[in-house]
Amino acid sequence: MRRLPLLFLAILCSGTSKINAQYNVLISFNGTNGQTPNGSLTLSGKTLYGMTGWGGIYGAGNIFSIDTNGSSFKDLYDFNGSDGLTPFGSLILEGNKLFGMSSAGGAYGYGNIFSINTNGSGFRDLHDFFSTDGNFPEGSLIISGTTLFGMTVNGGTHGDGNIFSIDTNGTGFKDLFDFNIANGQNPNGDLTLSGNKLFGMTYYGGLHNYGLVFSINTSGTGYKDLLDFNGNNGKGPYGSLIISGKTLYGMTFGGGTLDSGDVFSIDTNGSRYKDILDFNTANGKNPYGTLSLKGKSLFGMTQYGGTYNNGCIFSVDTNGVGFHDLYNFNTTDGDQPTGSLTFSNSTMFGMTTIGGTGNGVVFKFDTSVAASTNNIFSPSTAINAYPNPSNGIFTITLSHPADIAGFQTTVEVYNVMGQKVTVATLNQAQGDNHIDINNQPNGVYFCRVISQNAGLIGEGKVIIQK
Repeated sequence: MRRLPLLFLAILCSGTSKINAQYNVLISFNGTNGQTPNGSLTLSGKTLYGMTGWGGIYGAGNIFSIDTNGSSFKDLYDFNGSDGLTPFGSLILEGNKLFGMSSAGGAYGYGNIFSINTNGSGFRDLHDFFSTDGNFPEGSLIISGTTLFGMTVNGGTHGDGNIFSIDTNGTGFKDLFDFNIANGQNPNGDLTLSGNKLFGMTYYGGLHNYGLVFSINTSGTGYKDLLDFNGNNGKGPYGSLIISGKTLYGMTFGGGTLDSGDVFSIDTNGSRYKDILDFNTANGKNPYGTLSLKGKSLFGMTQYGGTYNNGCIFSVDTNGVGFHDLYNFNTTDGDQPTGSLTFSNSTMFGMTTIGGTGNGVVFKFDTSVAASTNNIFSPSTAINAYPNPSNGIFTITLSHPADIAGFQTTVEVYNVMGQKVTVATLNQAQGDNHIDINNQPNGVYFCRVISQNAGLIGEGKVIIQK
């Protein structure tokens, strides 16, 4: 009876049919066509635009486009150092122009702001940072009318980063706010605009030096420290906030219950903080990016953790329930994803910094297929498990116990090595059953419910998080 463990191990380690059905690598970077993308993709019609931090003709990174079906890859522009080096973050689109930033290079070596036409022509260096007005930007720009807003990691008056604005034609640069450790230090992500307010996060600084959430008027006045991370509620956010109504959603790279990062929400006035999800390696670890909101579900990626510790794609409802481990990267299909996911109907697009042929990939992922394959437990399944994650003691519920009345039904639980850790007979009369694998270590386990005569009733993943 070694077939079942081997089957589970095969499902865990290969997933080839699932990859063909829902996950596809659109292009693997090879150095010449780019290397190490760090941001997100920008979608216009059927064309995706993005940047790589290294590679290209001069090894300084490039701007590219690719169709959503993986065809028509174009190297639109290659940086050479003097016009920018190691572009970081994402491009924003306004009309037929793309705006972005490089984290180094330019006239003074501290990075720059640029624009370029979507066909790769008309590159223009809009502003070169020279340290006192900011340096080393590692986020993206946002736009309001003809004004661009952004942040730098270092530089400014105190050397701890700043918030700035500049007109889209390159004039009117303003240093709006300078961080000084106490009010935040080293912002890495993007700003989020709502009305006349900007919201953002810093990686360090604040009350506990674990970073903070802030708001500020677009004029640079009215700065407010909304939340100081203290480790328990997260620490060190690398990404950006998203907003829905009066609620902000974000992630931290570290902190939380197991110091693997978390997903949180907070009102725009700084009240009602909620820890939505704590990562635990099994369900992902160290998110280095930004959430995407679709309906009532948050979608994101973690840089590490998951089944192979190469990062994963996940979703969780905004109220903190319904966690789904949608996809686990395995190096050959990508490794260490950063940035956010870009949606087009039910399809998501994203990038990994390494993996593929070694230099990162652009991928697409069909969530309509994922809903029936990679969920912890699919909503349509005949079984469910709660709580999930748990401390190893959870309950199996049969959706339709009458359908298997009179048959002996068992539940089998396997670890990621395909080893059976427990087997129990289900109590059909009660309709639910307590399973105890509390003696097992934290991680992902596979649960399989089988009827003696009716065959497989349902299967899914359970997570132990102590």
